[in-house]
Amino acid sequence: MKTALIIGINGNFGRHMASALRAQGWQIRALMRTPSKAPDWLDVQSIIAGDARDASSVERAAEGVDLLVYAANPPYHRWHQDAMAMLEPAVQAAETRKLQLLFPGNVYAYAPQTNPIDEGTTVNPPTDKGAIRVQMEARLQQAASRGARVLILRAGDFIGPDTEWTWLDLTAKVGARAVQMRFPHNEEHHHYWSYLPDLCANAALLLKEPLGDFEVFHDPGLSLTRADWRQAFAERQISVRESSFPWWGLWLARLASPLMREVWKMRYLWQQPVLMDGRRLITTLGDRRQQTRLADVIDQCGLRPNVVVSVASETH
Repeated sequence: MKTALIIGINGNFGRHMASALRAQGWQIRALMRTPSKAPDWLDVQSIIAGDARDASSVERAAEGVDLLVYAANPPYHRWHQDAMAMLEPAVQAAETRKLQLLFPGNVYAYAPQTNPIDEGTTVNPPTDKGAIRVQMEARLQQAASRGARVLILRAGDFIGPDTEWTWLDLTAKVGARAVQMRFPHNEEHHHYWSYLPDLCANAALLLKEPLGDFEVFHDPGLSLTRADWRQAFAERQISVRESSFPWWGLWLARLASPLMREVWKMRYLWQQPVLMDGRRLITTLGDRRQQTRLADVIDQCGLRPNVVVSVASETH
């Protein structure tokens, strides 16, 4: 049985990746600063107390594993100080132990453009956060030349059950009789979402493939407009009350909050298209690829009021 060390197991990606790997027969190990917060299903012997920023802790936790899943993320407003420093111990452990390292990529390294972006598109980060992601992926590519085997799976905004602080958590609220959707974008915009159970199931399948030392795949994801959401809710006979996300409140909050200042910088992702071309992943996995319809995603995310009253949408 293969063993995966997950750094960041309580995060959105780490939690779902652990479930996907378990479904494929992997044994899971976790490095945690607070072992008491480990998932209930994880046995005590598989919980390693330590800090992901400490190279000796990561090295100790990685002993005897086959895969290192890097699912950690510093606070959004501390990327400049922490992103590279947090990544380095994991990369060094992968180099030293010749491990495969799975890294969830995002779209920050690419400027908005009309056509979907494939794995060969030249990076052109429009923000400082994008520049940091370019640095992180460059370090991963360097690690692949030093003995590690790296798999980057690029995804959109996470969506899924049992998540915390995703954009869906911020924009959707289930009421007694309707779901309230505060859309951060206009009618025409296509936004790129990645459904976590699909993303992680497909990542687990990719790990079975004969991959090279450095591989990048783009998740096809879900490219959704307001109309797509509307149609999916109607299919489930769920009433929706629509409004626009209060960006003005975020604009004010950014004056006092470093976190909100960083979120505001990324507003362009809701105004201009940044979509991924996922044909390489589709071709590689074929019929094995997991892809959930939006109506089913709505069910799995619990976006259903206690009383189903209408299929009509109310726009305010």
